[in-house]
Amino acid sequence: MREEGGVPFKGKTSLVVGGTAGLGFEIARKLLELRSHIVIMGRQKEKGEAAAAALGDGVRFLECDVGDVRRVDAAFDALADRSELHFAVNNAGVTGLHAPIRRMEPSDWDRLISVNCSGPFYCLRREIALIRRAAGGAIVNVSSCAGRLAIPNQAAYVSSKAALNILTQVAAIENATDHDGGFAVRVNAVAPGPILGGMNTAERLAANPEGSRRKIEVTAMKRFARPEEVVDSILYLLGPGAGYITGAVLDVDGGYHAGKF
Repeated sequence: MREEGGVPFKGKTSLVVGGTAGLGFEIARKLLELRSHIVIMGRQKEKGEAAAAALGDGVRFLECDVGDVRRVDAAFDALADRSELHFAVNNAGVTGLHAPIRRMEPSDWDRLISVNCSGPFYCLRREIALIRRAAGGAIVNVSSCAGRLAIPNQAAYVSSKAALNILTQVAAIENATDHDGGFAVRVNAVAPGPILGGMNTAERLAANPEGSRRKIEVTAMKRFARPEEVVDSILYLLGPGAGYITGAVLDVDGGYHAGKF
C-alpha cells in the first residue's frame, strides 16, 4: 500500500463505525499500526471506552447508535468539531432470529433494516461531506455474503445487506469525480463469509456443532475466514492500490458466491 510521497494512512484520520469489538476492533488496530489517527464509534459507552483504551493513547471513542439519526448526527457533529476525516469503515450491524417470513415479527424486521441499512446511510451522508474536503478519501461498507444470494429464514438480514450493496454503488457513482468544490470519494463494500471470532467464538462453535458445520459447508474452501483476511481486503480498498476501484462489492467469502458446489 505504497503511494508516492509516503505511507497512505500515516497522519490521516480513519473512522471505524462499530469499532469497539470483533472485526471492527481489528480494523481499527491495523489502521493504528499503519499510523492513522483512529476514531471508533459504538453504542455502548463503557465497552467503547475500554476498546479505545486497549487500542492505545490517542484513540477516540464516540458513543453512537447508528439506527438513530439524531444520535448519528450528534456523533458526527462532535467528530467534525475536533477532527478531519479521510477514511471510514461502516462495520456496525446486527443479526436476527432465523424464521420464515410468515412467522417474523415486524419489530425484528424494523430493527435489522434500521441498523444494517438506514445506519450506514445516516453515516455515509455525514462521512462523505467530511471526506470530500481532501483528495484521496475512501469509504468501505461491511456487507455480508448473505446480501449476495437469497437465504431462507433470514429475510430481514439478507434484505438489509442486499440494500447496503446497492447503497454502496449509488454513493460510489455520486462521488466518483471531483465536483461542487469537493474531491472524489471512492466507496466500496466487502461481503465476508463466516469469520472466526465475534459470533463464531470457539465456545459458540463447540456449543452448536451442527450449526458450525453448516457455516463451513456453505463455503467452497470449507473453512472460516481469519479476521485478518477480511481486514486486509478492507485496507486494500481504502488504500491507493485500489485507486481505480469504486462501487465494487468484494466477496471475501471462501467461494460462497461463486456458485453451487
